[in-house]
Amino acid sequence: MKDYKNIKLLILDVDGTLTDGGIYIMEDGSQFKKFNSRDGMGIRLLQKAGIEVGIISNGKTTSMVQARADMLGMTRVYVGEAKKMDVLEAWMTEMGIGLDQVGMVGDDINDLPVMEKAGLSACPADAVRAVKEKADIVLQLKGGEGCVRELIDNYLLAD
Repeated sequence: MKDYKNIKLLILDVDGTLTDGGIYIMEDGSQFKKFNSRDGMGIRLLQKAGIEVGIISNGKTTSMVQARADMLGMTRVYVGEAKKMDVLEAWMTEMGIGLDQVGMVGDDINDLPVMEKAGLSACPADAVRAVKEKADIVLQLKGGEGCVRELIDNYLLAD
């Protein structure tokens, strides 16, 4: 197995990675998402081990994603329409790290520009085919079902 001990920053997509990809729309037009608590515990364990975790999402539910990030003590959060690579490059400059020290978990084609350049790329079991073909690791669990925890336990924090 490849050694991923040099990863300093793990980037996560939201829809289809931290969630099951469903968009739940209420009668009043508001949305809600279901996050997996096991992913949250894994994120905390990773942070405790000194690896920073960030969210880069091209979604529109900024306050919802920010609220989940706040629960987990995540300070690097971007939700918007900017290119994910542009956001990541700014963060890497701030942290003084290179792409080989970045891991990315994504599930759809808008994640590929980062996944193709990162030192580690992973995707949930139900990611789209194009992502599965490019990912270093295709996880066994689906998005929203603990796939981030699977990566953390089996690869990033594995002895």
